[in-house]
Amino acid sequence: MSTPWGDSRKTRIPVLIHKVREVEEQANTNQDKGCMLAKGFFPEKPPADNSLDEFSYLSECKSEGVITTKQIHAQLKRLKPYKALGPDGITNIVLTKSADLIIERLAHIYQAMLRGSLIYKPWKEFIMGILRKPGKPRYDTPKAYRPIALLNTMWKVITAIIANHITYVTEKHQLLPANHFGGCPGRTTADAQLMSPILYTKSQ
Repeated sequence: MSTPWGDSRKTRIPVLIHKVREVEEQANTNQDKGCMLAKGFFPEKPPADNSLDEFSYLSECKSEGVITTKQIHAQLKRLKPYKALGPDGITNIVLTKSADLIIERLAHIYQAMLRGSLIYKPWKEFIMGILRKPGKPRYDTPKAYRPIALLNTMWKVITAIIANHITYVTEKHQLLPANHFGGCPGRTTADAQLMSPILYTKSQ
């Protein structure tokens, strides 16, 4: 969309330049460009932190919860109908329009996966697309691009439901500290700014 009007050609990634310890490297082939972008998008794991090995955690939850048809239906309704496809080729609009026909079968599948801690590996496959960040002065560096993952919708639905389960249990049993705001429902940046002086005063 950012290309000049009338230019219907596909956007191509030019030769990429990346500095490693003051040594400039170039990627000319598609394979080299892909490797260079992957290194920028997915850096190496940091070393393991063994300081928490002796930490005393709370006991695990005994109940894993239940996935209901109501939860599945609500999650299907939240899907954007015309998003790009994942590897399975199933569009969101197909799932939302046929929800009443497939929801019982989906419930059996999801409940079995939850009870048995099962993962269907093909659902976890995804397509990685590379997009230009808009407004960059040059596009010959990996930092001028960002990845976008096209996931299978079946997997997105069950992970969203389980994430809601985790959020509910976390809030119900107050498993996070009072000064934790990131990812918590109903808490905004303004709440964090208002609460920080209160928490600081209490700590004094």
